[in-house]
Amino acid sequence: MLLRIILFSVILFEPCLHPFIIQSTFPRLTTMYTTALPADFRSLYRLFLRSNSAAVLHHSSSKIQINRLWRPVFDEAALKIHRLQHPDVHSDEQKHMVQWLYTWHERVDHTLSIIANGAVSRGLAHKIIRNLRWVRKSHVVWVEKSYYAHKPFWKPQLPPTSTQYQPHSLPTPGSKQDYTLRRIRKTKLFDEQCSNALGEVIKMAEGRHSIILGRLRLRRWQQEWS
Repeated sequence: MLLRIILFSVILFEPCLHPFIIQSTFPRLTTMYTTALPADFRSLYRLFLRSNSAAVLHHSSSKIQINRLWRPVFDEAALKIHRLQHPDVHSDEQKHMVQWLYTWHERVDHTLSIIANGAVSRGLAHKIIRNLRWVRKSHVVWVEKSYYAHKPFWKPQLPPTSTQYQPHSLPTPGSKQDYTLRRIRKTKLFDEQCSNALGEVIKMAEGRHSIILGRLRLRRWQQEWS
C-alpha cells in the first residue's frame, strides 16, 4: 500500500502525463452487477494506467497495447470482488476468494514496482514492459492475419446455397496444392508451439517473482486492429 501511495504521488505530479478517465473503464462489469466496485480498486486501476503510460513514454499505440494486456487481470479481480459482495456466497468460497484477492494484491504491488522502475530508468524493467507490448501486438496480428483470416463467416447478402458455404475439396495427395497446404499447416503449428513455449516462460517468471505480466484476451466476434 505504501508503494502505491508513493508511486501515485510521483506520477500525479509528472508534467507530461495526462490522467485517464475511469468512468467508462468497466462497462461490462457495471452492466452485469448492480453494486459498484470499491474506490481503492478503481484507484489502483487508475494508478496502473498512469504507470503504464509513463513506462512506455506516453506513446499512444504502446499505451493501448499495454493497457489491454493488463485489463483482463483487473476484470478477473473485479468479478471476484462482486462475487464476494453477493449475500449467497458460502463460507468456503468466501475464504477462497479472500485468499485469492490477498495474493492478487501482493502480485500487483510487485508488478507496480517493476513498472515504476521501467518508468524512471531504461534498464531491465523497461525492456520487460516493451517486450510485453510487442508480444501482445504480435499476438493480435497473428490471430487476425493468420488464425482467423481464412475462417468462413456468415454473409447475409448470400443465399444459403452459395458455394462459399460448401466445404472445400481436399487436394490430390502429392500435388503442388497438397504440398503448399502441408507447408502452411507446419508453419502454423510451429507458430503455435513457439507461442505456447513463450507463455510457459512468462508463467514461470510470474510464479518465481510473484508478479502479473498481463493476460491475452481476444474475441473472435470482435475485430481488434493492431
